[in-house]
Amino acid sequence: MSDEPVAKKVRAGLKSLRRKRETEPAPERPPGRSAVPGLLAAAGIVPADRPDQRVIILAQGDTRGAVVEWLTEFAGMRLHVVSLDADPEWELEAHGAVHHRAETLDQYHWLLKPLGPVDVLVDLLPVDDAQHLLTWQRLFLHLRPGGLWLVDRRGQDQSAFTATFASWVQTAVAAGGTEDVGANARDLELGASTAAVTISRDLLMIKKRLWHFLKLRDAETNRVLESREPKLRMRELASLRGGKLAIDSKIVSHESSVPIPDLETTLTYPELHLRHYTGKIAYVSNALVHGEATILPDSFRHHLEASPRNVRVNSISAAWGRIRQDLRPRDTLPGNYYQLDCENPGHFGHLMTEVISRLWGWDAAKAEIPDLKALFRIRFPHERDPALERRLFTAFGIDEADITWADHPVYVESLVAATPQFHNQRPHYVHPGLIDTWRRIGAKLIDRTVEAHEKIFISRKDNLSNRVCRNSRDVERWFADRGFTIIYPETLDLGQQAGVFAGARVIAGFGGSALFNAIHAEKLDTMIILNHESYTARNEHLITALLDCDVHYFWSRSDVAHPPGGWSEEAYYSSWEFDFDHNAVEVERLLAEL
Repeated sequence: MSDEPVAKKVRAGLKSLRRKRETEPAPERPPGRSAVPGLLAAAGIVPADRPDQRVIILAQGDTRGAVVEWLTEFAGMRLHVVSLDADPEWELEAHGAVHHRAETLDQYHWLLKPLGPVDVLVDLLPVDDAQHLLTWQRLFLHLRPGGLWLVDRRGQDQSAFTATFASWVQTAVAAGGTEDVGANARDLELGASTAAVTISRDLLMIKKRLWHFLKLRDAETNRVLESREPKLRMRELASLRGGKLAIDSKIVSHESSVPIPDLETTLTYPELHLRHYTGKIAYVSNALVHGEATILPDSFRHHLEASPRNVRVNSISAAWGRIRQDLRPRDTLPGNYYQLDCENPGHFGHLMTEVISRLWGWDAAKAEIPDLKALFRIRFPHERDPALERRLFTAFGIDEADITWADHPVYVESLVAATPQFHNQRPHYVHPGLIDTWRRIGAKLIDRTVEAHEKIFISRKDNLSNRVCRNSRDVERWFADRGFTIIYPETLDLGQQAGVFAGARVIAGFGGSALFNAIHAEKLDTMIILNHESYTARNEHLITALLDCDVHYFWSRSDVAHPPGGWSEEAYYSSWEFDFDHNAVEVERLLAEL
């Protein structure tokens, strides 16, 4: 979605405004006149009616008179003054206001996270139009629907103050009246989120519409959540320290036509948290869980990426998202629950990585909350029997009677969630404690009667649509001629799959979820992974980091390549052929050494 039409309208509007300001002198404001009470009353702001309203005043420099006037206007509300002055003399205590120090827009944003959603924000900053615009663009979404953004124009040069800003906002409103959100549509979203713009001699007032949810980061949840969402309560049941995992085994990425990133030999993992949330929590689908105005960090499979994503969230920016009205729950599921949903429910690979890596907190949570039940979301009523999930959860030690399946969005009043021990996105990490979960599941799941093979090649059937290797049957025959047993995991019972992997010393195969059964490997010495160069997932790298085995990657070109300096889904899922001419000699040399 392009902003160019908006930009053209804005430029035309600003040109017209400049001509008007050059020919018409600004009217003077009569001494002692104030437009504040009249505008607030017209907007329906009655301080006595809403003492819980959150009012933020942004101030700098010699604005004492204006600060005190606005504090008086909003007396009895929850008042916060943000300035770069370390110790302003604004009679803040007498007005029950709290002072915060900030110098940059980033700092303003971080301060407002726990203070929002904001009912009124008063901009008293003595800056030019451009800076007022930047401040509004960065902070406007902190307002709740119906909230007011007020710019006090008194004492400023009327001929050069806020007219340009107001024109830009009005143009954005005209162009942004849509619910659709594009990847680079921040300004259109701001326009769509603006209900009204009123400009007078003394005030610019912008009224907000639409609910925006703050994407809460895992590392900031303990500090921000309860202040931002007073109706929610959160307590930490346990935590795991962060640290570094040094991979001592050999990792060889054989020659490729493009650089292959993200195969580091040292992985840094963050502190992990086991949290118990109580209150009105929306448990939607695809792992999305949220409060009234905050998306909980447990919604994001890649919670450390620059802009966390969830398929059920219309992502506005790194900090903000919107959730469709039809995804709001209509009923409540009573009881205490443990979050075991994932972004792609029913997908074997997502279950083996995202979901299993959240099990580390189950024992502590169950000991603290004896009637706790594991909660997993199937996509719609009667979709399927979640036998795969049940098999893995019970193998881990969760009683089948303690597993609950939801098939539509619900509210829950008690939810326990754990930071995942597995993060297949930059910055990649795997927590060393995850192997304990793998071994615990394997102890119950592995079929010890299955025939063991020292060397296995994990292949894929032809009924798959993603990353199809067109000469896969030729690859199978090539490895079979060299002593490998060809395995199609999806044709075996889950316990048999685990047993085959547990007994193998050398595992080769096409990169993807079929290789994720390597979590059950007990004798593994070497893994050989055949990938195309546009496949950027690093699941196998994270899994083998805990298995103490050598890993060799052999690369072939994909039919579709990523754009220069970019990434595309089409390239990621592209079909390809294993390049025998390029790789056969090196693979042959490696096999001779095994």
